[in-house]
Amino acid sequence: MTRAIGMGASDVHVSEGDPPMARVHGRLVPLDAAISEPLLELARSTVGPALDARLAQKASADVSVDLPGGARGRVNVYATSRGLAMAIRVLADRVPTLGSLGFPIAIDDLGHLPNGLVLVTGATGSGKSTTLAALAQHAIESRSVVCVTLEDPIEYVLSSHGSSLVRQRQIGRDARDFATGLRDALREDPDVLLIGEMRDPESIQLALTAAETGHLVLASLHSRGAVSAIERVIDTYAPERQGQIRVMLADSLRAVVAQRLLPREGGGRALAAEVLRVTASVAASIRDAKPASIKSAMQAGRGEGMIPLERSLADLAKRRVVSLEAARGAANDLSTFTQYMTA
Repeated sequence: MTRAIGMGASDVHVSEGDPPMARVHGRLVPLDAAISEPLLELARSTVGPALDARLAQKASADVSVDLPGGARGRVNVYATSRGLAMAIRVLADRVPTLGSLGFPIAIDDLGHLPNGLVLVTGATGSGKSTTLAALAQHAIESRSVVCVTLEDPIEYVLSSHGSSLVRQRQIGRDARDFATGLRDALREDPDVLLIGEMRDPESIQLALTAAETGHLVLASLHSRGAVSAIERVIDTYAPERQGQIRVMLADSLRAVVAQRLLPREGGGRALAAEVLRVTASVAASIRDAKPASIKSAMQAGRGEGMIPLERSLADLAKRRVVSLEAARGAANDLSTFTQYMTA
């Protein structure tokens, strides 16, 4: 792990019978090292006694661990047709500041919101957890808040600051599941709730309720963009309930941040992001099921702190931060991306 961290790896993959591999700036690189003990014993020492029970249930096991040099890691152990395997996500030793993440438009104010729901979306490995942690830490340092987190597992360790308090809870260890943890959290006097992932109708409904009742809720979701995130939340419910959820979402949603990490020219990775703010017109479009109007509002909303993904990608390509091919491949709408490139 020491060598992988020194290489700037974001992930390390270990399996029985194969050499370890590290993902460096998006590409897999073999590590000149071998595992010195059987992988099952290594996994047991990492995950603990719960590993055997999880594997017996044909399930994977997640745990966060301390890594060399003060870094942290999120470890997933799972069974394959060739034996056990481990995927280790390498995390920084401290929560990055929002300013260091490279957003194309400032989002610091989202940590100052008194209530409402902020969604951070993107594919696996796009930096959602890092952005959520940075937003929460910004709120902790700039306000006097109780911040309660529900994570599976805990990744970044948030720091109490001044008159703020932090309570981090791990699903499966400190809370049975996200829904139970959310119900508990509403009795724990939180100002800020960080939810590692909204996974099911019950946890989504509880998050919306918390946002409506005076809490700032920061949550992640898997989707390719801001508009698709809104539609994914609504589509989680049966058709007869979708109208009610649209109203709740229109009233409680404050912003959606959708992000990508692209290979940077010369090494490293660059952040491309889409930011949607829920203005009165966007809220009306959510209620009326008009996703095209939401997209149009975002394209015209630079003065209100919004930016579509395609503009962010075009800006990176024009400045040669990323290649044109990488930017094109990450765009949701190629025609819109081409318009921004030629503007």
